[in-house]
Amino acid sequence: MSKSKKDLPVCDRDDLARQMAAFVKSGGKVQQIPTGTSGQTHTRGPRQIILSHKTAS
Repeated sequence: MSKSKKDLPVCDRDDLARQMAAFVKSGGKVQQIPTGTSGQTHTRGPRQIILSHKTAS
C-alpha cells in the first residue's frame, strides 16, 4: 500500500544541515552552480506538461 503525502517524513533545515555535514565528512563535495544556470539539456521535442484537462460535458 502506498503512503500519502502527509505520511512522508518532513525534512527541516536542521535535518538538511546534518545530512550535508555527513555527506561532506564522508568525502562528498558540494558544487556551487551560478545563478541562472539551467539543468535542462534539451529545448526541443515533445512537451509533456498538461496545463488543463478538457472534459466532455
